[in-house]
Amino acid sequence: MGLACSQIRLLTLTSRKADCEYGISINSMEKMALTREQSELSREYQSKLQSKQISYYANGQYNKINYNYLMGYGSNFLAITNGTQALKSENSMILTDYKGQVVMSDTYANAITSVLGSSAMNNKGQGGTFSTDNIPAILAAFLPGYTAEQFQTVIDGNKVSSEYTADNVQTVTGEKTGEQTVVDTSDATTNQLQSLVDFYYPIFQAAAANGWTTEYNKEMETNDDYISDAIVSGTFQLETVNDEGNYDTGTSLTYFITAGLVQERNDSSAREEVTAWYEAEKARISEKEDWLDIENQDLSTELEAINTEIQSIQSLIDDAISSVFDWGSG
Repeated sequence: MGLACSQIRLLTLTSRKADCEYGISINSMEKMALTREQSELSREYQSKLQSKQISYYANGQYNKINYNYLMGYGSNFLAITNGTQALKSENSMILTDYKGQVVMSDTYANAITSVLGSSAMNNKGQGGTFSTDNIPAILAAFLPGYTAEQFQTVIDGNKVSSEYTADNVQTVTGEKTGEQTVVDTSDATTNQLQSLVDFYYPIFQAAAANGWTTEYNKEMETNDDYISDAIVSGTFQLETVNDEGNYDTGTSLTYFITAGLVQERNDSSAREEVTAWYEAEKARISEKEDWLDIENQDLSTELEAINTEIQSIQSLIDDAISSVFDWGSG
């Protein structure tokens, strides 16, 4: 009975020994995987630290590039005429996607479809080419207070006729005299319209010649980094528009950086975020390694005890077998 019990115990310990050895082996492979993960994490961290952002310089500081700077502030024409917002130094520089389609905001797209009809845009938010003759009406559709005829007059290089009638007022008393004066505002109006044409016409001229799209608008609205990242990756392109509405050749991102129209800089704000991410990931890996080390230590201690007990039981079994044979021989 003692021999049978010893055999059962030996089998149990042998099975557990195999489990411990298997666990140690699996943990060792997991640690190797964590080492590779740590190496990959370090490479990714260094890569992210070198990430660039496309910026422009205005009001004494560098600002991350955004849609409004490149393509205008929609119907807020005061940003263009009065300079209430930062404006690019080269009006012919516009934003396109990698297909050459002009990236249009919803405001501009609505103005285009209001003139050309809803069929001008497909269900993907892409629009085809159209006649430049439609541009004055499109400008008037999203810039309040001006007409297509006024825009066409300025595009043709002519002065817009504009005036209004004002009451004459006594200088001292401020009372109206009953007389009126016609105030000629043609120069001021023409100058305002010219500023708007100078800024917006290249955008719509390029769209007329190359097509346009709104398919990226959701990403641009929800991710402040999207335009900068897309320019760096090549999803978006910066182009300069010539007199025919086509793009000048040889205008890579390097061209715009060299010309000083945009800047490529290390993203310092991203550096802090990336470092925090790296430290968190490194801590996660380290914690898992520590846990594997503890588990391996426990398994090794148990394995050592099992081996000792196996040797003891094996000795008992050997003695029991030996005594049986000795008894038989006597």
